[in-house]
Amino acid sequence: MRKIIVAALCALGLLAISTSASADPAPSSAVSITPATVAPGAALTFSVTLSNADADPLKGGKLGLGVANGAINQLLDVSTCALCYQAGNTIRYDVGDVPLNGSKTFTFSIGVFANAQAGQYVIEHQFVGDNYSYETLEGPTVTVTR
Repeated sequence: MRKIIVAALCALGLLAISTSASADPAPSSAVSITPATVAPGAALTFSVTLSNADADPLKGGKLGLGVANGAINQLLDVSTCALCYQAGNTIRYDVGDVPLNGSKTFTFSIGVFANAQAGQYVIEHQFVGDNYSYETLEGPTVTVTR
């Protein structure tokens, strides 16, 4: 009955339904790194925002870091970051539970190995949880110079 009334009001021009373009949702993980170019043995500062737009709270949230074109454990020295740890072929940083439509923003530093190979490394990042995880995103790029 309600659908019929709404349809009739629309047909008579007495009810207008507005459809406005909504902004794209924030990415589940956004990462920036400074400096973008670094020498082996120097430190990188990561500025991170993790956003949970899923239908449920995310339990045990973590930032997962990898390298698209190499191995993260040959680039970043996990021992130089007090809150980081190695998990398989990724480096993780715990952020705890994140409620629906909640986010966590944080900054941390981690060192580049003194013997890291010169080149460009595309950093991969993922918002990971105990109950579900988001897609892996690429960027930014770090350049190691000698």
